[in-house]
Amino acid sequence: MIVGIDVAKHTHVARILFPDGSESKPFGFSNDRRGFEDFRAWVFSYKGKAENGSIIVGLESTGHYWEPLAFYLDNVPGIRIVQVSPKHVKKTKEVYDNSPGKTDSKDAGVITMLIRMGRFQRLVLPRGHFAELRCYARLREQMIVDLGVKRNILHSLIDLVFPEYGSIFKKVVSKTSLYVLKHYTTPEGIVRAGLKNISTALYTASHGKLSQACAERLIETASTTIGLKDGIEGIVFAIRSTVSAIERIQKEITTIEKELVFALSKIPYAIKLLSIPGVGKISVSVILGETGDLQRYRKAEELIKLAGLNLFEISSGMHQGQRHISKRGRSLLRKCLFFAALRTVKAGGAFRGVYLRLTKMNQMHKTKALVAISKKILRVFFAIVRDGVGYQASRTERVAA
Repeated sequence: MIVGIDVAKHTHVARILFPDGSESKPFGFSNDRRGFEDFRAWVFSYKGKAENGSIIVGLESTGHYWEPLAFYLDNVPGIRIVQVSPKHVKKTKEVYDNSPGKTDSKDAGVITMLIRMGRFQRLVLPRGHFAELRCYARLREQMIVDLGVKRNILHSLIDLVFPEYGSIFKKVVSKTSLYVLKHYTTPEGIVRAGLKNISTALYTASHGKLSQACAERLIETASTTIGLKDGIEGIVFAIRSTVSAIERIQKEITTIEKELVFALSKIPYAIKLLSIPGVGKISVSVILGETGDLQRYRKAEELIKLAGLNLFEISSGMHQGQRHISKRGRSLLRKCLFFAALRTVKAGGAFRGVYLRLTKMNQMHKTKALVAISKKILRVFFAIVRDGVGYQASRTERVAA
């Protein structure tokens, strides 16, 4: 017996596909405990029609409204939860009733049809420390996005009053740069402060890395800038406000990363994953947060599909299409794996040799090679957890990229 649920913010709609091919009428229930219990009672009222008492419940893995319902149903004995891609639902809705129409009831029916066709994935919900990792990992990602927005705003503001500033500080959001912008802000403020004060400020903020020569160059550039001179009070306020916001976000990211590392230390096999040269604590934390407990997966291909790193091609007749990754998975997991791959292919990294073989001997494009390394990282993670061993270079070479 297959149950499809179209998830919404306030009211979910469910339909049942029975083993004989018949369907139930739509059943709407509220997104609260009473609604969940009504849904549970409704499903089990038809349990007699299920073969061997087996019940599969499928949901679209989109947004976040499905998560409370999924966790509730995951604790109900006799129910197996699976997830269906929203893209599959959208593309197959006309097959369901030969109509382009869309309703919540129809979407629930389409989900049951896809599950019956086998077009679904197992849903591994994070529990305990893994749920904690996911929450912190996604919060960190949101902070990084916010930091990027504020950084772009700061660049645009500085370009108005001091367009040459980037030639002095390549990284505008560095601690030294933010210190200068916070205390002196404008070219006039920098010139007015004088060489001695600017030299001291740069030396202190950079922990001795920047010398008086940098201060001299900064003052000289500020004195000849082509930036705006009139009516910049509002811009000055905006710069200082943006700098304060950037410093706050940077502190929050640092705090979140400490919590990530602490939560990771509670997972017994995390130390084995960290034995891979080039793979850091933050990367492992984010990967486990997005995948959940690796012991709950049956094979590495499930992880690769979850990350959207599975390959596809479009070929027809004499045309042979190129292979691409599907990107039908968790974007944060895919992003983290790619950056982890960048670190593992550097000198001393675990997969430096594999990367050189792919790029030099096999003439593979660097980006494609990094995607292959990303998949390899998942396979090695899975093998380490499955076998309960630490990283072994000799064995890793045998794990296909």
